[in-house]
Amino acid sequence: MSQAVITGCGVVSALGVGARAFWDALGEGRAAVGPIHHFDASGFPTRVAGEVPVLRTDGAWLREYLGGRLPESLLEDWDASGALRDRKIGFGWVAALEAWHQAGCGEDASDTWLSMALGLEQAFLEDFGPLLRKEGTRAAIDWVAEPGAPLPRVRFRSRIDLCADGLVKMLGLTGPVVPHVSACAAGTLAVAHAASLIERGAATRVLCGASDSMVNPLGLGGMSRLGAPSPRAEPDACRPFDRRRDGLAIGEGAAMFVVESEERALARGARPLARILGWASTQDAYKTTAPLPDGSMARKAMQQALKRAGLSARDIGYVNAHGTGTPLNDPAEARAIREVLGDVPVSSIKGAVGHLMAASGAIEVAASLLPFLGDCLPGTAHHRERDPDCDIDIIGERPREARVEAVLSNSFGFGGQNATIILGRAA
Repeated sequence: MSQAVITGCGVVSALGVGARAFWDALGEGRAAVGPIHHFDASGFPTRVAGEVPVLRTDGAWLREYLGGRLPESLLEDWDASGALRDRKIGFGWVAALEAWHQAGCGEDASDTWLSMALGLEQAFLEDFGPLLRKEGTRAAIDWVAEPGAPLPRVRFRSRIDLCADGLVKMLGLTGPVVPHVSACAAGTLAVAHAASLIERGAATRVLCGASDSMVNPLGLGGMSRLGAPSPRAEPDACRPFDRRRDGLAIGEGAAMFVVESEERALARGARPLARILGWASTQDAYKTTAPLPDGSMARKAMQQALKRAGLSARDIGYVNAHGTGTPLNDPAEARAIREVLGDVPVSSIKGAVGHLMAASGAIEVAASLLPFLGDCLPGTAHHRERDPDCDIDIIGERPREARVEAVLSNSFGFGGQNATIILGRAA
């Protein structure tokens, strides 16, 4: 059985564009949640987010980034389709190209699979904008969330498969394309699926990860109606595991990876960033917006991932928690972590970059590489006051220096979709 390794990583987040910018910011304990700039959010219950610092919404920034890499005719087609204006598509392309080049793949894309999650289309629902302008913010939010409400005519202006289609054309990928739609667990499962393909010899290389953006009127309105975001319009709105936490902060961005067999990577002179040791997925089947209070399915996901990796609890040196900063999620996850792993350092990056929804698991895999790259465990932005209901070793706002051999990352999504992945230090 082949050992799967990560040889390339690309990141787009509120902390900046590029994996190195992301890792450096986490290592310095910086956070980037703040006021929303690229549309007017003044009428919404929450007005802060982990917004990527690419403020132009006309697609010009992406055209400039891709200029010279692709035929102008292809860019014109994508511009006409709306792809260049869709933030989540652009983020996915930029992160994937960085991962591809960081891994040193060059022009050899033969037999490369694409395993990817992309948030369902939000920004280009043509009827939402007019509804918002005509009826006002509250009516638009009601339309998003009201069960049985009559829907106006809705048509996608931008095809949701354009991100994958673009990567196939840019890089010349010839393998199958596999989508993942499992809410906040999707990015983690995309990486786990890539490792599974490598382990069993079904693929020699996989480009995998996720991209999403709900920093738009529909995304912000829908999440606000669910009561998930913190009502405070402050940079420290999201406070994972803190006693005064009151909700998440929405984020956007992407993280993409090149996964291949360790043997192949070393043979071509690549330097693996980490090994992928184990993974698992479970389902709460409890509530759409709340986890099982006893954390039993989260606990089972971690236990099964450990079993697949052939590790014990004492082998895990750090946990990158899902840690949304919501009143219900954090205690349930903390309980599960303590029951499975005991006293292990834990942090969440969601206070720094926000909740990336479908891409949250992928960017947390990227954050989980930092302990192997710089012997640094990321901190938990805005965690200042211990909560007795979250009785675990939370790393505070400042990162912690430590050398660890294995890292566990959790992604527990809406609808009770849970995923855990374990990474190990590369040889």
